[in-house]
Amino acid sequence: MNRGDPYPTEVAATVQLVMEELKFCNPYRLVWQSKVGFLPWLQPSTEATIKALPKKGLKHMILVPVAFTNEHIETLHELDIEYGKELAEEAGAIVRRAESPNDHPLFIKGLAEIVSEHLKNSTPVSAQVLMTCPLCTRDTCKETKKWLWSLNQKKATA
Repeated sequence: MNRGDPYPTEVAATVQLVMEELKFCNPYRLVWQSKVGFLPWLQPSTEATIKALPKKGLKHMILVPVAFTNEHIETLHELDIEYGKELAEEAGAIVRRAESPNDHPLFIKGLAEIVSEHLKNSTPVSAQVLMTCPLCTRDTCKETKKWLWSLNQKKATA
């Protein structure tokens, strides 16, 4: 993150836009999960938040994993079992997870429309996708971005 990865900003922007669409109908907090290893991760963590909110009288929570489009091990095990059952019981909270879009017809239709529009207009990949993080030192990242750029150039000249 300290090399300039846009992930936190992109997730925060998604949350903001969703809440705007919902007219901020419920209080919310952006929290982070899936810390792996010993390196620091984004804060506040989902775990710490679930522990803290009941102490402030907020015992009912819905986890909405906006960065995931389908349920997989992190959502099914970590959110549902570790947080939704074990941690919730320990903290004196009721924690549920919102369903992910998965294969919902509207979600599939939306993805298909985006792809179709890009193909019809020969829209290249977003320049943001092609950029490495400002302080990135990983050769694999740089090589992947160069490969994507080459695909983008072929498409633009076709």
